Amino acid sequence: MKRKDFPVVIRRQRKYEAEQAIKDLEDRGFVLIYPLTEFRSDGKTFTRDSFNRKIFVENTESSCWVAKLRKVEEE
Repeated sequence: MKRKDFPVVIRRQRKYEAEQAIKDLEDRGFVLIYPLTEFRSDGKTFTRDSFNRKIFVENTESSCWVAKLRKVEEE
């Protein structure tokens, strides 16, 4: 019975960490099927005042580097 071939998803906060993870997996026989892409998201931070009302504090940004790899089956 063959195991299904699921892709390996790499998610890293920093680009150089994602590139290193991709290189390590490629050395082990994986092939890149979805290129390294940066996903950014914006958010807002709130706090509460003495009357328990929300008060805007600041905008926040975050990013995530994502790539997909698949194991090459040699037959």
